[in-house]
Amino acid sequence: MRTIAAALAFALLASPAFAKSKSKGPRAGQFCPKASVGTTSQDAKGDALECKASKKGKPRWAKK
Repeated sequence: MRTIAAALAFALLASPAFAKSKSKGPRAGQFCPKASVGTTSQDAKGDALECKASKKGKPRWAKK
C-alpha cells in the first residue's frame, strides 16, 4: 500500500514535467484565427508565414 501511495505521489509531482510546452508562435499547417486571414507572421525559425484559407476553407498558416 505504501508503494502505491509513493508511486502516486511521484506521478503527481512529475506530471507538470511531462506536460506539453506552449507553442512559440505559428507553424506551417496549423490553424490560425479567422481574424488573421491575409496577415503574415514569422515562425520560430524565422520563415515568413501567411494565414490563408485552405482548400476546405479553413484558415491555416502557410509558408510564403
